[in-house]
Amino acid sequence: MLAIATGARIVPRFEELSPEKLGFAKKVRQLALGTTSDHVIQISECKNTKAVTIVCRGANPIIVEETKRCIHDALCVVRNLIRDSRIVYGGGAIEIACTLDLEEQADRESSLEH
Repeated sequence: MLAIATGARIVPRFEELSPEKLGFAKKVRQLALGTTSDHVIQISECKNTKAVTIVCRGANPIIVEETKRCIHDALCVVRNLIRDSRIVYGGGAIEIACTLDLEEQADRESSLEH
């Protein structure tokens, strides 16, 4: 993600390094997380301002892994909505819609018989 955010290019050999392949970031700083000795590097004011990084922390590895799975699932939903914006509502909405439609058809048929 760093290369996407800064506009940098991956350079396989040191000899191929050039200023235009380095990318750009106005601010680079190290931040402490919470009360622990964990640190992250924050790179901001980059060329691609739409790139983001999500930092997952939790009380134990199981919580962190579950959080990562949830974020992955949410990103997949967003990706799918971008590809095709049609949605199917959940929570029994389909079943209720079918039931209402069947009741309406049954009412129409019973009124035709009388």
